[in-house]
Amino acid sequence: MGVVQRDSFRITVISYAGAAIGYLNKILLFTNFLETEQVGLANLIVSLSLIYAQFAALGSRNIVIRFFPFFNNPKNHHHGFLFGMIAIATGGFVLATLLLLIVREPFLLLYRDSSPLLVEYAFYLIPLALANVYYNLFEAYLRSLYDNLLPSLAHEIILRILITLSITLFATGIITFPLFVLIYVVANCMPAVLLVLYTAAKGWLLIKPVYSPLLRRLGKIMLVYGLFSLLTNLSTFLFVSIDGLMVAGMIDLGAAGIYTTMVFLTSIMLIPFRSMVKVSAPIVAQMWKNRAIGEIQSVSRKASAGSMVVGAALFVMIWVNIDAIFQLMPEAYSAGRHVFLILGVGKLFDMSAALTSTILVTSKKYRFDLVFTLAMVAAAIAFNYLLIPVFGINGAALASMITLVLFNLLQILFIRYHFGIIPFRKKQIWIPVIITIIVLMTFMIPATGRFWLDVISRSTVAMLLFLIPVKMLHVSPELEAWLNRMLRKLKSFYIG
Repeated sequence: MGVVQRDSFRITVISYAGAAIGYLNKILLFTNFLETEQVGLANLIVSLSLIYAQFAALGSRNIVIRFFPFFNNPKNHHHGFLFGMIAIATGGFVLATLLLLIVREPFLLLYRDSSPLLVEYAFYLIPLALANVYYNLFEAYLRSLYDNLLPSLAHEIILRILITLSITLFATGIITFPLFVLIYVVANCMPAVLLVLYTAAKGWLLIKPVYSPLLRRLGKIMLVYGLFSLLTNLSTFLFVSIDGLMVAGMIDLGAAGIYTTMVFLTSIMLIPFRSMVKVSAPIVAQMWKNRAIGEIQSVSRKASAGSMVVGAALFVMIWVNIDAIFQLMPEAYSAGRHVFLILGVGKLFDMSAALTSTILVTSKKYRFDLVFTLAMVAAAIAFNYLLIPVFGINGAALASMITLVLFNLLQILFIRYHFGIIPFRKKQIWIPVIITIIVLMTFMIPATGRFWLDVISRSTVAMLLFLIPVKMLHVSPELEAWLNRMLRKLKSFYIG
């Protein structure tokens, strides 16, 4: 667990630094210097490229995480493992691109009237998808070697600084919007380039084809696993993006710009959770190899409690200051107020499930993850189709929340039945109760009309009301122990 705590903390710090830059980009620069339709384009073209990349990768990322421990032998070029994964991913990208060119007309027809800007720049999906394929593959490879920092640094910091530069050039009138889109696409390709160069510089780019009996023996199992992973990952990314894509198709690209901006706000809550998942996935795979089910449950519970406490604190901080946040954006974005609230509730439930999906996808029952994920996508499409015409963007948020709750409940019950693993602690049930009380009480704080005074007063009251009961209930002893260590280090630094 020491590796998980150490690296997940470092990644969380990097992620929050990236979130601060992302906040500057998405909340201040994008909303104030781009039209809502242009914001929708910038957000959705990345979402679509991620879906495209998941199909193209043919499950290679998950194969690396699940099977690399069996092949880890640098003296033998990892039995040709990396060479095989690159070959699979490259071949998959070629096939996916040919398929995209064949079926492009239905896509263009779907968005031609409601989101013509998305149709105009759709050709950028190809380089974006290729970059995502290689970023995901090399990220998994580096994480399997327990080198976790550069992938996060490249994606969270360097990418967002490049995006800041691109939007600044556009905002100051130095470049036109078409050139901004080009630079924005190049910026999104840079993390993949950096990971490949870093892997080569470390001497880990072991791509010599090697005949290996081990590869031959496990090859069929790996391909089957990769096929299921492909369908699962594709379905997962469809679910993450389907609400924004359906808003763009059923309403317009401007509404999608507002909706996806609110999705970004909720993503800040998920940073500690995602950091924990990234670090824990290879470790959970190793634990399955060692049949250490007790350790898997322990890691999952610690991850659940810690990420849920931090995520809930961030949810409270954002919600009590939501009016102040909207003051920084054009008036049109205030329509996303309840989108954040509804999505935030769903994300908190997702975080409480902790490593449930990771446990399932790295186990022998991994095929069932596909069943759950396909059901989730079908439910999301159905709920969006029913609720968007009635409630607009709030309907899309409601569809996402309902689907997340149902999906996680099914997975929790499944791993409890088959593995005897309960991925959370009973005390965590107090978190939503505490949040509800805080939200109701902070409504009683009168507004002064002064921006920073309102933000500071509401944030201070909300955090005191949150941290005191969480501390008294000992919801996350591991998080408390870490905070105490940090406080002791700070105290010793300043005293002596």
